[in-house]
Order: sequence, then structure tokens, then C-alpha cells
Amino acid sequence: MANDIQKIKKDLVSNDVVVFVGPDISVYTANGDTTVSYWKGLLNNGLNQCYRSTGIDAENFAECIKKLDNSVEVNDYAVFADRIKYCFGEQTDTYKTWLTDTIGQLHPQKPELIKAIGELRCPILTTNYDSLLEDILSKETLTWNKFQSSDSLTNLINYILHIYGHYQSPNTVIFSSNDYHQLHEDELICSQLRRLVEGKTLLFVGYGMGMPDPSYSQLLKWIFNITRNNPPTIYKLIQSNVRCSLLENIKEISYGNTFEDLVFFLQSLSSFSTLIHQNLSFTERRENVRRKYLNYLINEYGHVSIFGYSNNDISLPLESVYVELKFDPTHPSIKAMKTIDMYEEFKRKVLSYGFFNDNEKQKLIQAIMKRSTYNPEGIYRDLMIDQWLNVLLSNKECFSEDEANSIRNKISQLKQNILKKNNFQEAKQYQIQQAYNEFKHFIILGHPGSGKTTISKWLVMNMAQQCLGKKNMLFNTREKIPILIPIWKYVNQIKDNPYGQKLTLLQFIHENATLNSLSFTNEERQDLSSLIIESLLHGNVLVIFEGLDEVPAHVDRTDLLKDINALLERGIDYDIKSN
Repeated sequence: MANDIQKIKKDLVSNDVVVFVGPDISVYTANGDTTVSYWKGLLNNGLNQCYRSTGIDAENFAECIKKLDNSVEVNDYAVFADRIKYCFGEQTDTYKTWLTDTIGQLHPQKPELIKAIGELRCPILTTNYDSLLEDILSKETLTWNKFQSSDSLTNLINYILHIYGHYQSPNTVIFSSNDYHQLHEDELICSQLRRLVEGKTLLFVGYGMGMPDPSYSQLLKWIFNITRNNPPTIYKLIQSNVRCSLLENIKEISYGNTFEDLVFFLQSLSSFSTLIHQNLSFTERRENVRRKYLNYLINEYGHVSIFGYSNNDISLPLESVYVELKFDPTHPSIKAMKTIDMYEEFKRKVLSYGFFNDNEKQKLIQAIMKRSTYNPEGIYRDLMIDQWLNVLLSNKECFSEDEANSIRNKISQLKQNILKKNNFQEAKQYQIQQAYNEFKHFIILGHPGSGKTTISKWLVMNMAQQCLGKKNMLFNTREKIPILIPIWKYVNQIKDNPYGQKLTLLQFIHENATLNSLSFTNEERQDLSSLIIESLLHGNVLVIFEGLDEVPAHVDRTDLLKDINALLERGIDYDIKSN
């Protein structure tokens, strides 16, 4: 059990845990009110309501109550729920009133247990119909009918997702057998839940008293069914005196005998996240935040939404997306990028040891200074221009004819080699993996809806999985940390602060890798920024600028392109400052 607890703590730090909250939490928070918190009490109340409204005669009512009192089987509970739902029938107002008069009357009296759950700082899903979690944690209620296909675990941090509905929206409440069947057959909702739990660590809290609970058993079947290819790791916190489950794929952890023990256990888990940052070395902290960042990317970008499917949106794993690109070297944008690459290669070769001898170097510097045209940013690029080179070498005071010819021949041969290597004549088909491996820079062009953003997300997700040592669809390449920058966010900093100091593109990249996600503390952002700076220096980062066509029209896109090109031309020479 100790190893399991350590794994939960580690996954908490890595932002890889999803918490499921059950009825025990409502019972404790409502100061022991079991009247409607547990299924048995809710069914008893519902049967009484049906009897009072003449939906069940006295004989059947007495028989149902007797069976309910003696039953411990989940299937029996489902039969009673069906009977109650049938009794209410089309009386939606009566059904709503009943839910309000029962579930709606649960009020928080002992908040410490829910507060301990909130301190885990994990996405919270619940099978409860009540609002106790929202009342104490100041979060908003979310049900499947309001869940967006673009929502991720990161976005859920401000919500409580009610898997089986919320009492204030009776149409969302999953109560009868037919309700469960329809929900579990809904392809859209199945894809959304799969996205939230697949491959994660699930922590079930509040299901450990041993009380029969149809919602819990139905949820487990649902999760097992939709995550067969990438099942989550499931932990269930139980009381010490509760008999263990026979399910092999659920690991049960005893927290003690009382709710107070559960509060203490949860607090020990949440305190670990703070404690680990206080005691770990900088290197260990940075590795933790690296893993957390990579998991954040997978959660944030690991799915693609398809609109209009069965009159709904549906979310599919990006692993199922096959991407092929057509590389056209004749496109002006591609030519511009290749020109930058050639200039960079030319500069490296000209500056390399032994390309010019000492005498040639000295003569070139003298000639350049005499023309008063020295520009450290462009001098090496200018040497590639024949007219400028000929003018420079025509200075008889600096060069003899043999010296000028020697320099001209060296540069001419270098240019020919570079141009020959970069001379693509025909368009080619590439898988995205090939483009990623073969080109240092590349631009993805396409009409709206053609998949540019999907390709970016695909790359980010697979690169993150590769860095974590997980299965991915990239070729065997060097690991690089991906950073996806919606370029309009960089532009917004100029618009929002027109008179302030503008961040360079490089500064914006390493300071905004998480785009202010609430999943990261300020300390974690600082550690991540330091990691990204170092990775940039070593070339271990792929920066993806997404959405240039979404930059507002009032912004000068020419200046933006200059910022991007300046970053590409100069390489990374950022000064690391230790605090």
C-alpha cells in the first residue's frame, strides 16, 4: 500500500490525478444526514412520494419498502429507481420539486472534508446530485449538456463535473436504468469522458463505506468499457473495516475508521505537493515541473473536435489523425525560409576556422571598414551578393589581384555547394514526421478548416509523449520540448500595453509557455521558464507559432514577421541570469 500512496503523491505533483467524489462526502458534510445522501434513503423517499401521489398502491408500496430495507444488491436498487421514475412519468415539475425537496435540502455544515479534497488541486468529478462541493469550494456546476468538446482537465479546475447530473437540472439527472443506458451509449459523451480519464490516475473518494451504490458500479463499467486501449489506474479510498473488492483493476487503500481519518489522509496527500518543492533540489524540482508541463500539453492538445457529427460535436484522440503534407519549395514563404537557412549556413562556414587565412581576414576587415558599411547583423549575408563582393574586392589598396581571386573563388565555391544542396525542384509528399525530422524551419499553409491547428496539436502531443517515454507516432528522433504559441497572444501584449516595454518574441516564449494556466504555481512557472531558456540554448525546443492569419487587421503583420525572422536569423543567444 505504501508504494500505491507514493504513486498517488507523485502523480499529484505531475498533475495526472482526477478525483471522483461519492456519497460518503455528502453524508459527512451534511453532518451525517443519510436521509437522501445515500441511494437507499433517496429511494425510500421516492417510493413514499409515489405512494402519496397514488402512483403506487398500499400493497405494492409495503412490498417495495420491505424489499428495500432488506436489499443490499445494486440491481434491486435499479428496479426501485425505475419504478420511481415511471411513477413520475411526464410530470417534470413534480420530479423537479421532489429533487429540490430532497437533494436540494442538503446544506454544508462540516466543510473540512470537501476543503481537503479541494486542496489536492485536481479536477473533480462527482456522481452526487447535490451542490455541496460547489458551495464550499466556490466552483461552478458543470453537466454533460454544457460540457464543450474543447474543455480539458486544465479547464475543469474551476468546475465540478456532475457525471450523472445535478438536481437543479432534472433533465441531466441519471436515475433509472434507461437513463444510464442512454448516457453510456452517447458517443459524444463517451469520447469526452474517455478524454478526461484515459491513462490517468483516478482517485475515488467517498465510496468507501460499503453502501450499495448503482452510480458507482455503473461508472466503473462505463470507464472500463471506454478505456480498454489505455486504461487508467484506479484507487479507491476505503474504511479499514470495509471488506475489499474482488475487482483486480481497482486498488483499495485504507485511510482509517472515521471521516476524520479521511480528512487527515487527504491533507497528507495535498501537503506533499508543497513539501516536495521545499525539499527537492533545483534539478529535481525542474524535472517535476517538466513532467507536469508535458502532461499538461497532452491533456490540453491531445484531442481534436469534429463538428456536425450526429448533430453534435465529437472529440477524437489525436492518435487517430493521419496527416500528410505537400511540400512545395516554389512557394514564396518556403523560399524565404530556405534563404534564411542558407544565410545561416553561409555565415557558419565563413566564420569557421581555416576558411580564410589570417591575412585574408585582416584584408577583408580593412576593406569593409574603409567603405564604412560595417553592419555586424548583415555583413556575412552581404558577402553572398556578387555585386557587393566585387565592389569590396576591387579595392586595390587592400587586395592584390591574386588575393581578391582567392577570396572570390572560396566564396563562389561555398555558395555553389549551399545552393546545390538546397535546390528543390519538385513538390514532394511528406508525412508530418518526415517534415519534422528533415527541416529546421517549416511553414504550414492551408485554407480555414484544412487542419493547420490540428497538425500543430498533433506534433505537440506526440513530442510530449516522446519526452515522457510514452508511446508516440514520431520517428526515432532527438527529444525536443514543444511550445505552442498562439501568435495573436504575443500581439495582444503590444495592444494591451502600447506605451510599455515590449517583450521580445524570445522573452514571450519562455515566459508564457503555459499561457497562464491555473494548473501551475508561480514557483513552477519560474522553474519552467528556466528550463525552457536552457533548452532553447541547446536547441532542444520546437516552437510552433500558430494562427498568423488570426492576427487582427489593425496590427502591422510585417513587423510581426520581422520579429519572427529576427529570432530565426540570430539563433538563440539569450543571457541566463541566476537569481
